[in-house]
Amino acid sequence: MLDRTIPPLVQNTLFSLRRPTEYILPGGIPLYIVEAPGTGALRLDVVFPAGKQSEARNLQSYYAVQMLREGCQGYTAAEFAERVDYYGTGLRATVLMSRTCVSLVTLKKHFAPTIELMHRMLTAPAYDEDRLRTRCEADKAQILVNLKKGGFIAMRALRQSIYGEHHPCGLLVEVEDYDTLTSQSLREYYDRCYSHGPCKLFLSGDVDDSVVGHVVATFGSRQSAANGQRITQGVQLTIDNSQLTVGSVLNENEIRVGDFFNSHYKKTAPQSIALTLPGAVQDTIRMGCPMMDVSHPDYGHMRVLTTVLGGYFGSRLMQNVREEKGYTYDIGAHLVTTIPQVLFCVYCEAQAGKAREVIGEVYKEMRRLQTELISDDELLMVRNYMLGDLCRNYETAFDLIDAYLFEDHLGLPPTHFDQMFAAVQTASPERLRQLAQQYLRPEMMHVVVVSNGENENYCVKI
Repeated sequence: MLDRTIPPLVQNTLFSLRRPTEYILPGGIPLYIVEAPGTGALRLDVVFPAGKQSEARNLQSYYAVQMLREGCQGYTAAEFAERVDYYGTGLRATVLMSRTCVSLVTLKKHFAPTIELMHRMLTAPAYDEDRLRTRCEADKAQILVNLKKGGFIAMRALRQSIYGEHHPCGLLVEVEDYDTLTSQSLREYYDRCYSHGPCKLFLSGDVDDSVVGHVVATFGSRQSAANGQRITQGVQLTIDNSQLTVGSVLNENEIRVGDFFNSHYKKTAPQSIALTLPGAVQDTIRMGCPMMDVSHPDYGHMRVLTTVLGGYFGSRLMQNVREEKGYTYDIGAHLVTTIPQVLFCVYCEAQAGKAREVIGEVYKEMRRLQTELISDDELLMVRNYMLGDLCRNYETAFDLIDAYLFEDHLGLPPTHFDQMFAAVQTASPERLRQLAQQYLRPEMMHVVVVSNGENENYCVKI
């Protein structure tokens, strides 16, 4: 009989992401395919190398892509929404710092009509002024609500404290920005970044020749290679009399993502900021500082160290601040990777009046990691948690595409995720202590506390 008091042996896990097959459409657009036969579902992502960094004014990039669904050639906004709902299709748009991604998720049997809807949305948007005003009013009401939330206020203040008001990460959207935005400014952004600019296609799911044929017929005539791109020579694949070159595209004119954001970043001295939110029932705490780039050799091991500190339910901060002290229900630490330069962040909503104590305990745990070696048992638990999380996050074809979109956004090499897996497996107590001494230093931290103002003496001597 199985003895359930004895845990199963943890065995070594091999990890290697399945790479997409790369093709070049007749017009020069790169197409990346990850197949999952038999699923009956498809996902198509169209990625443009433009995002918040390309804005001439606040909200321009966000609404330029969000308004694509608000009517296009042949469809009013209501008619377009009705067609999308009829096919049970998902259409979403995500604006990142240097990329914009428009995603279609649909059943395979409806791929032909839905990709036509997507293409029409991308090539002939209406940008109706009345629809824009309706959306802006709704979103303005939402930001007014958010500005009464401690977490929202604290993160805005932390970003501006770290990056400054001239960096894309430090630019804050204000209520007035919704009133001054016009459909003409969206059209200008569209013409500059979407209409004639380069793009990439990521296709995943139940892909076969007929599906690829629809993609070629829809996007194959769009010219992308002439815009400063060089196509590498390779094997050609013929589908429905259309030739696709197996290879990759190099965009010689595209500025490296890291170069752009680092050129806009001006290092500022760590600050401690106290903000008052009348009626707040908790102290909201955000702490953080910029660190290495995602491509830096220290990044993988730093992810392990951050997990030990506050990256899972059994972390040091959870055990100390939640379990032992009872100051909070949730506290954690994570690495933000919206741009190549990593942002280390500690977050917590604490009992009112306890911000000073919480910050002191965070510093205490940082110093412990600087001076004491992590035990083998704790490191094994963290390693198993992270390896399981990595494997679970990249199970499906859609998950794999998300990984490649992340690579594309930050300009990472194809070996990035393999390196992350290796870093988790090889992190040693000595190496993690060395990283804590280098990166987890209280004197580097910007601190923001949002409270009801009754106890603003939260600053902790470092």
